[in-house]
Amino acid sequence: MDFIYQKQAEKGKQCQECQGFVVKPDNVAEGLCNGKDVLAEGGCMFFKPKEEQQ
Repeated sequence: MDFIYQKQAEKGKQCQECQGFVVKPDNVAEGLCNGKDVLAEGGCMFFKPKEEQQ
């Protein structure tokens, strides 16, 4: 299966809102997901929302 990634994703399904996203400390607009460089506003087919904190 191919990994489908977009540099711009719809609000609510962006990398920055996904459980797998780890922000880069030197640039909050970029991060890592499963070892791949991604943009905070990007998205992919494996999006899973972060758990809400209570």
